Amino acid sequence: GDYTIGETLRSSSHMSIEPTSEKAIQAISSLAEHDFAFIKRSDGSYSYAILAYRSMEPVKGADINETESVEECMTFVMSEAGSTKMVRRRHWSKLVRLVRTSSSSS
Repeated sequence: GDYTIGETLRSSSHMSIEPTSEKAIQAISSLAEHDFAFIKRSDGSYSYAILAYRSMEPVKGADINETESVEECMTFVMSEAGSTKMVRRRHWSKLVRLVRTSSSSS
């Protein structure tokens, strides 16, 4: 059946697991606004969520000499009540899982 926002992952077969973090980041970066994904909660479970928007956020504590002082982030709506979670790019492969589609199209 279909998931609703905030629902906990029922079976690991419902999410796609990429073989490498590089492939995972590649797949995750293809998400569009209002696409769905499973987001890892602090307790280790995965929650069905929707991508609200992407943003470029400053990296706290970045060295002043570094040119790369912003990082792409995705903000997901985690519940029907509207609670959100922002995931920085460096955490995408760890915290974001794509929803496995029934079709085998990539």
